[in-house]
Amino acid sequence: MEVFRTAVALMVRSMVLSAQSAGQRRLLWLQQSAAVGGEVGELARLRDENRQLKSENRLLKGRDAFAPCRKRYSPLQRLQILWHMEYYRIPKSRVKEHFLIAKSTLYRWLHAAQEGDLGERTGKIESPRKTPAALARMIWDIFEANPYVGRHRIASILWLLGVFVAASTVRNILLQPKPKNALATAKAQEAPSTPREIIARYPNHVWSVDRTRVLRWGIWPTWVLVAIDHFSRKVVACCPLEGPNAGWVVGAMEDVFAQHGAPRHLISDQEGVFTSDAFRDLLIPWDVKHRFGAVGKHASIAVTERVILTLKYEWLKRVPVIRGLDQLLIDFVIYYNEYRGHATLGGALPSVIHRGDRWTKPSKSAKTLPGSIERRFFPDTRITAYRLAA
Repeated sequence: MEVFRTAVALMVRSMVLSAQSAGQRRLLWLQQSAAVGGEVGELARLRDENRQLKSENRLLKGRDAFAPCRKRYSPLQRLQILWHMEYYRIPKSRVKEHFLIAKSTLYRWLHAAQEGDLGERTGKIESPRKTPAALARMIWDIFEANPYVGRHRIASILWLLGVFVAASTVRNILLQPKPKNALATAKAQEAPSTPREIIARYPNHVWSVDRTRVLRWGIWPTWVLVAIDHFSRKVVACCPLEGPNAGWVVGAMEDVFAQHGAPRHLISDQEGVFTSDAFRDLLIPWDVKHRFGAVGKHASIAVTERVILTLKYEWLKRVPVIRGLDQLLIDFVIYYNEYRGHATLGGALPSVIHRGDRWTKPSKSAKTLPGSIERRFFPDTRITAYRLAA
């Protein structure tokens, strides 16, 4: 470390000497140009002033605008300022006019350079009169154990323990929120642990389920249950519920399990129907592990939320008045699984991935339309879907 500091000090001193030498040559050049007189001397003077202003402007613009307190110069910029002051023979008393720093700051940089560093602050030294956090917590402990004891009595108790605290300090500490202990502070500073993501490895490995409301006839709210397989992005459930309570959700999920099989893991939000005893009793005989997620969070029900948005804004929004909801939802499942390519799957159909069939994305040179194209028109939503004929 000492070798490094010595090397830095020698480097700064050599830089100052080189700036002084270069400054002498600059003055000699200006004197020679002035001796010629006329336009030559004036042009030399203007060029010198222009170079000086450009250098100062570059340093002023390069200050760190994201410093915690105010704009600061980097160590390299500080060396450049020292070189600039020596080269242009600028008095130290005028440093504020050129670089917006105090004269004391410039002397601090010079002193630090002589000591072998670049003048970086090592941190603010706390005042010895500041009350330590442990002592403040002790004052609060005494006050909570003896709520009828005043500030003078608390100060005298601490005097008996060999610690001097003024009564006014005790009052000021008790007027502020109670400081947390070191363990609580460390826990608060710890980054919140992200929930462990369950990666879907095969069909029916991970499902997520949620509910949404749809207005029939524009006024009658109806709950719709939506469930999706995370591996294939196949919608396994999209059905209306006859009521909002957990019993209708349990009945619908039983039909889904019987039709598609039960998943290994089921993710839902913490809505009351999914945290109820009836829903928990449903999952036990099917050996389904239930976990909770948050909307829009990592490893949560965001996949189901996107399906709900597709249902509402890509499908139901094209229906002027929703009359029969059952057939609309059946057609949506067919459209989503059999005709709508999924971006997460590279454009593949969810039904293809769920069946385990291979899918290859077309090459960039594939420009010829195949002859076997199947078209299906969904009259309620006026959507025409396309896929290759089987």
